[in-house]
Amino acid sequence: MEDLYNSLDEVIKCIKESPEYIKCNELKDKMSSNSEITELINKTKKLQKEYIKSNDDNIKIELDNITERLNDIPIYYMYNENLKLVNDKIEYVKDSLNNYFYKLFNEE
Repeated sequence: MEDLYNSLDEVIKCIKESPEYIKCNELKDKMSSNSEITELINKTKKLQKEYIKSNDDNIKIELDNITERLNDIPIYYMYNENLKLVNDKIEYVKDSLNNYFYKLFNEE
């Protein structure tokens, strides 16, 4: 079992040491000191919750406008692009493990 944990640690280490992950953390730190970005992100989270509860089209329009404003900010856009790459790596690992176990238990 220890080998399994060591292997998982190695995969996690690989992701955490990737340029995309490192860049995400750097950009996240920079964004946290930008009051405009933090205000827009907080407003987005609040509107997302409201929209889920109400499914109100007016809230959706406001949410889309704020998201567009956020995406026009280069640091936020770069953060999201790097985050997508990190999430793709995680998804790849997850899919690979699922495929491995599926084959292991379902193929004779």
